[in-house]
Amino acid sequence: MPLAMFRPPREKARPGIVWGERIIDLNAASGLMEKRGRAPSKFPSFENLEEFLAGGTKAVQRVKRITSWVREQVSGSTRPLAGLKAMLFESQKVRLLPPLSCPPKILCLARNYASHVREVVSDAPLPQDLLVFMKPSTAIIGPEEPVIIPPECEKLDHEVELAVVIGQKGRYIPEEKAMDHVAGYTIFNDISDREYVGQKDNPPLVNWFFMKGRDTFAPLGPYLVMKDEIKDPHSLRLRLWVNGELRQDSLGEEMIFKIPRVLSRISHFVTLEPGDVIATGTPTGTSFSTKKYLRAGDVVECAIEGMGRLRNFIQVKKGDYRKK
Repeated sequence: MPLAMFRPPREKARPGIVWGERIIDLNAASGLMEKRGRAPSKFPSFENLEEFLAGGTKAVQRVKRITSWVREQVSGSTRPLAGLKAMLFESQKVRLLPPLSCPPKILCLARNYASHVREVVSDAPLPQDLLVFMKPSTAIIGPEEPVIIPPECEKLDHEVELAVVIGQKGRYIPEEKAMDHVAGYTIFNDISDREYVGQKDNPPLVNWFFMKGRDTFAPLGPYLVMKDEIKDPHSLRLRLWVNGELRQDSLGEEMIFKIPRVLSRISHFVTLEPGDVIATGTPTGTSFSTKKYLRAGDVVECAIEGMGRLRNFIQVKKGDYRKK
């Protein structure tokens, strides 16, 4: 039951339920069910998945009912209901958008994989606490969108990561309750400009914002996979390719701090809210260690088991003044 934001040709964006090679228009299906007396009336429609997550367990249960009902109508009836065709879209004929375009917070973990810690500094001790930084929502892009860099950017890096999406608000969350606050998961590519790792500073400093926060530096998607679809998020295989060459390949079990610990620790500093995105770190194979930095025209693909592929490309563009 993955969810997605999508835009049909010449129409507005809307939330949908990914069903094989098709996408069910969530709001249209809900409306048709109500019209046919198969669902309670006055169930709210959702402009985006942030609103859906704010709907809590009732919204999740509604999606399950819609999926079952549509499957029943399509496979079990020789005369599908009128209006059914209008709410089913072929995935290849719509544009997929980032599942979350404006989350309340984008929280990212640095050095949460032992293999990545050792590739950065071979003899470095493993961290004893989370190293967290944030990205602005303007950094988010979806599948098939360009990562845009200025001409002077020469040390562009990639980092495939499992992102946790919060579904239930919480503060001071105990570790044993942390997974109750998870709505689902998606793929995150933590794009970084390694020019800001401190080569020009003495002592070396890391300018996290300039390195990580640029517009388009947070590719996200293609889907939001609900929590109950993933048996163990720590055992998933993460992979990343550049122009078809496999660069990163690892299991999430390498995480130094597991998801319950991450959520609990962060919630002692900030309130976790529905729609928050928490990227859990990357394994070995980054450009920082291989020195194979990304260049204009490169195609970067990220994959996590059960979550599809997130594909983006690198575009060099000189910045121009814009007023909106």
